[in-house]
Amino acid sequence: MTSAGPARGKTVVWIAPGAGEFSCLCEPCLERGRAAGASLLDLLRDANVRGSLALVADVGFVRCSSGHQLIIRRASRARSGARERKPQLASVRQ
Repeated sequence: MTSAGPARGKTVVWIAPGAGEFSCLCEPCLERGRAAGASLLDLLRDANVRGSLALVADVGFVRCSSGHQLIIRRASRARSGARERKPQLASVRQ
């Protein structure tokens, strides 16, 4: 899951520490479509952005199909020595 928001005229998308691939929506494209009265289906199709970020990278850049630049940032990883959190969801074997 990702979250996006504008930062100094740019859209910043935050991804989970272990995520290699992401899918998000371009905020400027959404706003342009809303102003033009586009349908929800058109908004989602036109603003959809997919990509990947190497697991060793903490920041990357991608452009939507309209050319808007999105900044991809990895959420901070647990520092060494920090208490490890248990996963909220875990597979159950029967």
